[in-house]
Amino acid sequence: MLRAIIFFTLILLLIGCSGNKPRPEWTASQYYHYALDKFNDEDYFEASNEFTVVVLRYAGSSVADSAQFYIAESHFEMDEYIIAAVEYEKLINNMSRSPLVPMAQLKLAECYYKLSPRPPLDQKYTHKAIREYQYFIEENPTHKLKEDAEKKILELRAKLAEKKWISADIYRKMRKYKAALIYFDQVLEKYYDSPWADDAMYGKMVTYIDMEDYDSAKAETIKFNQQFPMSDLKEKIKDISKEIEKNNKQ
Repeated sequence: MLRAIIFFTLILLLIGCSGNKPRPEWTASQYYHYALDKFNDEDYFEASNEFTVVVLRYAGSSVADSAQFYIAESHFEMDEYIIAAVEYEKLINNMSRSPLVPMAQLKLAECYYKLSPRPPLDQKYTHKAIREYQYFIEENPTHKLKEDAEKKILELRAKLAEKKWISADIYRKMRKYKAALIYFDQVLEKYYDSPWADDAMYGKMVTYIDMEDYDSAKAETIKFNQQFPMSDLKEKIKDISKEIEKNNKQ
């Protein structure tokens, strides 16, 4: 009796499973929702495969753009950001009339944002992320996620500023003062709106003092107090000013 129950249970499970498999007569919408169920169940690998079937088999359907978007989303959820970026670009370039293009553009930027490394490393993906966020904002000036994109740009620009500052500080410590000043100036000119701007001007002061160019250092303290009156470095600037005055009296 127990064997019979187990046997019939297995039969019912097999019948149930077979009902969930794709069928040749399915419409584009049916196949799309089958793939979407995989995605919602967080089976992203299978979802990407099934959405690909939708895109290839039902290329002209009303769900083809959504399927392409979810191919990219599946790879994004699997942390495969380079592949996801390629898939978002397919939607943007090949299905340009789709209402999903703005979100695909934003998610393309998000892929590069995720790939952006810590400041000392190569920042090519940081530059790409900024470019794609800027393009999203330009093309969608009233989008509800515009402010989020702007915040990400500021965050990424701060990372680029920090990289320049690190280079400047390394040159200063190596006593290559001219190179240090060039990099500090690049922070001030290109990333004046970043949190590293006041650090860069402070770095210039320290560099001038290392060079024993106290007049230039004093000029920087005056500019600093004008441009960064609320900086956390104010106390250090006071100490530098005292050191400059001391050396000018000698």
